[in-house]
Amino acid sequence: MPPAFPTLIDLLAHNAQTHPNRAAVVYEGNTHTHAMLFEAVQRQAAALAAIGVKRGDRVVLLAGNRTEVLVLLGATAWLGAILVPLNLRLSPAEMAQQSRDATPVLAVVDAECTASWQAAWPDGMPGVLKVVLGSATWPVQVYAGPPAAAPVQRDDAPELGVLMLYTAAVEGHARGAVLAQSQLMASAEQIGRVWSLSEQDRWLGVLPLFHAAGIGLALVLLGAGGTCVLLPRFDPVAAVAAVDEHQITVCATFAPMLGAMLDAAQAGGASLASLRICMGLELPATLDRLATLCPFVSFWSAYGQAEVSSMVCLGLQRERPGAAGRAVAPSEVRVQDAAGQPVATGVQGEIAVRGPTVFLGYWDVVQKHPFKPADPWHRTGDLGKLDEDGWLWFTGRAPYKQLIKTGGENVYPAEVEQVLLEHPAVAEAVVFGRPDERWGESVHAACVLRLGAVVGEEDLISFVEQRLARYKRPQSVQFVTSLSKKA
Repeated sequence: MPPAFPTLIDLLAHNAQTHPNRAAVVYEGNTHTHAMLFEAVQRQAAALAAIGVKRGDRVVLLAGNRTEVLVLLGATAWLGAILVPLNLRLSPAEMAQQSRDATPVLAVVDAECTASWQAAWPDGMPGVLKVVLGSATWPVQVYAGPPAAAPVQRDDAPELGVLMLYTAAVEGHARGAVLAQSQLMASAEQIGRVWSLSEQDRWLGVLPLFHAAGIGLALVLLGAGGTCVLLPRFDPVAAVAAVDEHQITVCATFAPMLGAMLDAAQAGGASLASLRICMGLELPATLDRLATLCPFVSFWSAYGQAEVSSMVCLGLQRERPGAAGRAVAPSEVRVQDAAGQPVATGVQGEIAVRGPTVFLGYWDVVQKHPFKPADPWHRTGDLGKLDEDGWLWFTGRAPYKQLIKTGGENVYPAEVEQVLLEHPAVAEAVVFGRPDERWGESVHAACVLRLGAVVGEEDLISFVEQRLARYKRPQSVQFVTSLSKKA
């Protein structure tokens, strides 16, 4: 059973001392032990400190899954700084908005992402040093001076913000959810305990590390002393090969990834026999296939979000099909009414979470610190109900949240509506989700055109795609003479 650690640095130091030669991270044929990972974090912290990165500073990161992401998270934790990973699928305008709001002192950009960064900041980000992350090993060399010692951690390190993930769009713009080391560590311990993880476990890192689920699961495995096997991008054939080669025991996916992996396994004759835990939100047909092909695998349903450090509810899908699991102690989940009062068992209301994994708050772009309401119960913006055994059933989203979940990505209708209204032909727009067998939900729009205006459906879809991430574009646009925001 994984122990609880106050900080990420305590976790890494423990692993380096307890099992220094066991693999911590495997990436593109390179294996890095727990001792190597801890040393790299110290070196990276020293390198960042040497150029002036200090307590409270933000470091923006634009990169895919690679070992350096975890090294940079550890280094910023060591310094009391905040790592801000950006979604690779953002449009240049979104990337510029989020990085501008974070006001970083440093931007670390994967060499494969330099074109995206250049599109967001064609003249460079004013006053911000940019470092290109190439194929070299750590640390990310951001200065040419002699090696420096990493600073000593302060006593309040567990409660300092260390990770900011952009989510929860308001007025068309995403907000940064700031998570403390103690919150990330509490989440890692809770999940590792439920799954009985140990240093023998290996996780297939196909979820992006810029997502709460991806970075959260990486910390779960490191918290147990296990191994993170990172893939730079999802490819079902490569994923199945990695399961066999590295004897993967834990795998989490967004739809339709698991179905694609099962297709690849069947085509290649792979048994996926090392797997013991799978997690995600999947269609019953996909779960039936998993049970047939991999009867030894336990599939877990879950509920969570970035604001609660990943998952706070877990449950074996076979025990209560359709439910999202039960709260993982000591985190608490309740369902409440609009006044914040708990509702009766079986009654729908807003899901609220209280406990050690709840975030510090959303980033205040003016005051430059996280802000959270005084109420210890975090309002998730999701609707659900609890049954008599404490299982959570997700039923939808609160009217004020209005979120579409497509292939694991969040799409806020207000973002897309705002862009549609920027088109000179559009007078009104409403964006909504529809069930989608492949992606869970898909994005659609209805528009009222200005008097005398003419524009085609594909033109409007292209207009959105040029300004927002591709996954946010509508799959269809319906032209109507009037509309209701309840579409």
